[in-house]
Amino acid sequence: MQNTSMESYSWTYPYIKCLNNVPSSTSGFSSANTNLTCVVDCSTDGGYSNAPIDILTDCTSASSSMNMLTSERSKNISLSADAHFYLAYRGNAWVALNYPTQQGLDWSIVTHIDLRKRSDGFINTPPVAKVVSPQYVIVNRTVQINIPVSDANVDDDVEDFIDTTSMTPMSSVPVQFLIYVQSQPACSIEPIIFPLDRCLEVQVGVSISFNLSAMNLCNASVATLTGIIVSSGITGMNRGNLTRSSTNSSIYYVLFTWTPQTNQVGLQELCTIAYT
Repeated sequence: MQNTSMESYSWTYPYIKCLNNVPSSTSGFSSANTNLTCVVDCSTDGGYSNAPIDILTDCTSASSSMNMLTSERSKNISLSADAHFYLAYRGNAWVALNYPTQQGLDWSIVTHIDLRKRSDGFINTPPVAKVVSPQYVIVNRTVQINIPVSDANVDDDVEDFIDTTSMTPMSSVPVQFLIYVQSQPACSIEPIIFPLDRCLEVQVGVSISFNLSAMNLCNASVATLTGIIVSSGITGMNRGNLTRSSTNSSIYYVLFTWTPQTNQVGLQELCTIAYT
């Protein structure tokens, strides 16, 4: 049974370069590639351990001002019917954390794969959650962190219930991200992205290009727009550099180009975040 897995990661930039095959494509990191390993229920992994997938992904966005790079890639996995098991990516290279700072802290990112059929006879497709790391918050201020979630099955919640009355989740989405607490900024007005919500109709094999713009609502002498980060990209879509508008100094834009492929027919989602 052929299945598709989507991997997405955040890296320290330019320590890791914005290239394909992140992180091993960066000089000095040729041996950094590793496989996702089965950690629980490996006796029912459907043959995964015989042909594991690696962590190599492709750069989708990079920001010099934030020292952050994001990468992702979809991969096909052949598994037997009714396979169910847990995969993990483990390491010990978090950026320095806490106060006082500590180096080389461990991480373990775990996900659950379950190909057993639901009560309605279908195999469940779990929700997809995307969040940019780190999330910046201001000291002594209550903040709400929103995590965008989408579900191909249009189920009821990020915990993925079969219907509104069920109390048993069919799947759950593991999301790990860092939080950076900063002092009171000179301007705390968030920039706006426009068009805020837009749907483009495209054709397979026909190249398209469009600008995504953001406006800095702070006084330019206090804060400037430093980046438009892709939090959820589309395979094969390329982006240009952050460019300042020649007609309005508060507006910046990024040019995106894409040629849709036959295996991308249907809804594709691009999510971005603007930072000052």
